[in-house]
Amino acid sequence: MEKKVGINQRISINVMEMAMKAALDGCFTPEYAADLASGEYQGENRINKARSIIGKLTLRNPLFSYIEEHRQDYFTAIKYKGDRAIIFTALINAAYTFGYDTLAILGKFFHVQEEVSSQLLINRLSSMYASNRSLPNALYCVMPMYIEAGLLNRPQTGVYTKNDIEVVTPFARELYKKSFFVNNPMLNEEDYDRSEHPYFEFV
Repeated sequence: MEKKVGINQRISINVMEMAMKAALDGCFTPEYAADLASGEYQGENRINKARSIIGKLTLRNPLFSYIEEHRQDYFTAIKYKGDRAIIFTALINAAYTFGYDTLAILGKFFHVQEEVSSQLLINRLSSMYASNRSLPNALYCVMPMYIEAGLLNRPQTGVYTKNDIEVVTPFARELYKKSFFVNNPMLNEEDYDRSEHPYFEFV
């Protein structure tokens, strides 16, 4: 069975951060999400789609309860550039399997080369998601989000490189690890050797 892409509009990291703060403060509402979305998009349909994506990235994220339990650690960690990149990447990938798969492919290629092209990504992803129009659209949603988060760089159109980031806090590493297990629920979190998996190329 083919996987569903799921994401069709990009959400800025700044908006994700504001939405997460509201969610942690207990004042996240559909109206607030719509207000954030209207700063990014015009038209009722696009705003409603963006509002739904904002909710899925934050309040309805599988990682939200862990962040809520470690609220102060989260606010401390996002002050560090590398930790911030990893945290927002983890949130994207826990909410959307498409993001996880994209990053695992990137990790595999970055292990042996410095640049990865969008065409290479599309070729690899199409074997998982079928080669339809929504696939490149989804890629052009998630890639700018990783760039804004600070994980990747785009030296030229359609070419991506990995930023060398320093992760300072145990919280950021743990959240990234949890985003992996959200996408691999059959693996044992205690026993699995993560060092071999390309998803961990970034940390």
